[in-house]
Amino acid sequence: MRVRLGLVLSLAFSIGPLGMVPVGHAREITEAQYLSAMEQALRSVKATAASQPQQPIEFSANLFYAHEAMIEHIPQPVLLRYADALLEAGVQRVDINPGLYPWVGQDQESIGKYDALIAHLRAGGVKVVFNPQYSPTYHRVKDMQEWRAKALPVYVELARRYRPDIFIVAHEPTTMAARMGAKASVTAWRDFAQEAAEAVKRASPRTRCGAGGLYWEQAFFDAFLTLEVLDVVTLDIYNLAGLKTYNRMIKKARRKGKPVYIEETWRPPYYHKQPGMSLEQISMTGVGKASFMRLDIQWLETMADYAGAWGLEAITPFWTPTFFAYVQRGGYAVDPAYTTRVMQAIERGERTDTFKAYRDLIRRKRRSR
Repeated sequence: MRVRLGLVLSLAFSIGPLGMVPVGHAREITEAQYLSAMEQALRSVKATAASQPQQPIEFSANLFYAHEAMIEHIPQPVLLRYADALLEAGVQRVDINPGLYPWVGQDQESIGKYDALIAHLRAGGVKVVFNPQYSPTYHRVKDMQEWRAKALPVYVELARRYRPDIFIVAHEPTTMAARMGAKASVTAWRDFAQEAAEAVKRASPRTRCGAGGLYWEQAFFDAFLTLEVLDVVTLDIYNLAGLKTYNRMIKKARRKGKPVYIEETWRPPYYHKQPGMSLEQISMTGVGKASFMRLDIQWLETMADYAGAWGLEAITPFWTPTFFAYVQRGGYAVDPAYTTRVMQAIERGERTDTFKAYRDLIRRKRRSR
């Protein structure tokens, strides 16, 4: 089958509500060609990174089923077993992407799930990281002014209630603005990050605050670096084309004395363009398809070496449902059939080779310190 896919090494990618979406010039490429090109590129990046002295990093993972758009549909026991699996892998921190839901409207059932999950993670001894973001799944805003009015009270409640170790107050501003249908103003997002971080710290003084995004958001990144209230800045890496820009961003952060870590990472998607297919749909295509498992493992190993070579604080894989199940066909990230298969795997204690590779990677990196 031939598909529409952007040139593997030269396309830019943007995070959709639940993943990464390609933009730019596209050409025909088969799945086999995609795999071959990606594997070759990753070998090159890994060889360069691995040749440098490796600094210790913290390993995290995004608990995707606690995402604002998912948590209502996931039973609490599944969330807790998901968390247990991440602890089993040896992660030192767990990332969660909440949103306006369930706090706007006060859906007590989902709030109770967050309460139980955070308490469970605390009992497991790992750091808790919040990356709130705007998603139109439940609540819609039309501009930054409306987002500010709705988001700040939610941020304060999350900080007061859970005392997270890290709170990323601004996450991929151009993506958030695009969902609102608003202009992504550097000044507006800088001001929001300042106000939000100050509000979070008043509610939870020991919480470290941060902001960041993708490599083409460098103007926003530079603005965030000017904020003394921010303790850390973040990178979201979903392709290899932006690595040189990320390198420059890391150097700028170091000159400002701010730590940097990879807030989200995964390989770019492979998809077959269908009429009417949105960029959001493209972002989730093939996430759990078994033919990509080996590439997923190679991506995680390469990003860990990249983080270690650049002295980054941490690395965070995003699509962690792949730790539990892959399917031979489909694998659309939020497809009910795939989600059901993943939940069944979680309940049965199943682990994929991707999970095992990440667990072994964590152990290997710790032994080499």
